Amino acid sequence: MTKKEAKFSFVTRGKKGVKVALDKHVPQFLDSKRIEKRSPKTLEAYAQVLEQFRKWYEAGSYSEITTEVLREYIEYLTFNKTKWDDHPTSPNGEKGLSPRTVNNVIRNMRIFFNYLVRERIITYSPMNAVSYQAEEKDTFEVFTDDDVLRLLSAPNKRVYTGRRDYCMMLVLCDCGLRIKELTNLRVYDIDFKLRQIVVRAEIAKTNTTRVVPVSQRTLKELEKLIAYMDVGPGDYVWLTQFGERYLGDTFGKMLKLYANRVGVSGPRVSAHTFRHYFAVKFLRGGGDPMALARILGHTSLNMTQVYVKYTGTDLREQHDKASPVTNLIDSGNEKKRGKRRFNK
Repeated sequence: MTKKEAKFSFVTRGKKGVKVALDKHVPQFLDSKRIEKRSPKTLEAYAQVLEQFRKWYEAGSYSEITTEVLREYIEYLTFNKTKWDDHPTSPNGEKGLSPRTVNNVIRNMRIFFNYLVRERIITYSPMNAVSYQAEEKDTFEVFTDDDVLRLLSAPNKRVYTGRRDYCMMLVLCDCGLRIKELTNLRVYDIDFKLRQIVVRAEIAKTNTTRVVPVSQRTLKELEKLIAYMDVGPGDYVWLTQFGERYLGDTFGKMLKLYANRVGVSGPRVSAHTFRHYFAVKFLRGGGDPMALARILGHTSLNMTQVYVKYTGTDLREQHDKASPVTNLIDSGNEKKRGKRRFNK
């Protein structure tokens, strides 16, 4: 056997498909992405997508990975996979993933198979012929004001854990932080004098430090909580009653318990839905889209524009009030009419 034959002895290549040792090459792929300094969140997404595919593939009677096999998998995700069945806090029994979620799977799997091609483990990617699904753009769920008021009323603020969860919801409503950013906050990240929270680069999704303004009301509640906890500047802000770090998954479970307690059943109850709520309310309150992008940590205005479109009716009302033509011409005509009446 030649060196080349030995190198590819674990791979069957041909027009029909490829045979890849997933248990071997997935860890190698993840290691290569770590070396490329991909974020922990990105690595987690790669690992989750590929592990789900491996389980599905090995449970079938397939001998190789073909484009048709991959399309079968996409069909399974689209119509048969139970939503959130791999998440401890969110299984709901509904079948079929959204086009956006499926497209994320396709994107990550393409990256994996392209890696195999670059490493000369396979000669071509069977993902090349797998198309993305059409997405309904600019759609997301948002809490109503009543939903948020109910959720804020749910925790028992007479005990530490309830006041902690209440404060976390306040920060989400006030700042629109991502759950990872929220749960990784340390006491020194909160500047009570300048009324701002510093989202450090190492906890931000974009790996870029940003500063987020905070209302006086939220800061007062945070100040009370931190004083009660008796912690130092380097400690985490959110702790359990035993002094251990309070994690996002546990908080997610509590949000769902609170939702059941107060009867919030419309949109999905999660930290990210609070983020959507903040963005929409910020714009409806007259906030500037550019400022919103900076607060949310968007690297481009694409996502921010989704929120702008979502609040289109309110923006039209603001345009009526702020239109240069309305203010310049209509108000100018009004002044002229006033002068005529005065001269008469």
